[in-house]
Amino acid sequence: MKNSKLLQKRTLLIAIFFCVLSFGQKQDLPESEVEFWDRVQFGGGAGLAIGSEFTSISVSPQAAYSFNQYFAAGVGLNAGYIRERNLFKAQNYGMSLLGLFSPTSVVQISAELNQTYYTYTYEDVLQPDEQFWDTALFLGVGYTNGNVTLGVRYDVLFDRDRSPNGSPLMPFVRVFF
Repeated sequence: MKNSKLLQKRTLLIAIFFCVLSFGQKQDLPESEVEFWDRVQFGGGAGLAIGSEFTSISVSPQAAYSFNQYFAAGVGLNAGYIRERNLFKAQNYGMSLLGLFSPTSVVQISAELNQTYYTYTYEDVLQPDEQFWDTALFLGVGYTNGNVTLGVRYDVLFDRDRSPNGSPLMPFVRVFF
């Protein structure tokens, strides 16, 4: 428990560091020429997987502010539902802080601090239901084409014994408008 709180504090410090780096960047145009809402992009991701024994639905809206052509930072929400017939049902919801760096027009590097609350309800009455918070810090790289970024991200806080994800490595699709 003590290690978990220490890990969460370190994760928060890392996320703040990335946000401060983004805020500290020099803008390309004078502030008087650019309106705040002209620099805000909305988007995120969604997922759907349906099979005869399995259902997974997820949504993750995000908003990001572009400081210049290289740096952006934002916030996001996430929610999901998973059901595996005769085994369990799970719901999750949470929020995230996002930092984006685009060194070129086709490469995007990201850091995302994600805090999510999970509830698992098991069909087996001998298996106790679970409720817990999970913190993830995803570092990712992706290929950007227009408004869409396809990439892979790695959870540096992944713990095989405690993480609700099966692997620290995850593909992603991010869309911003």
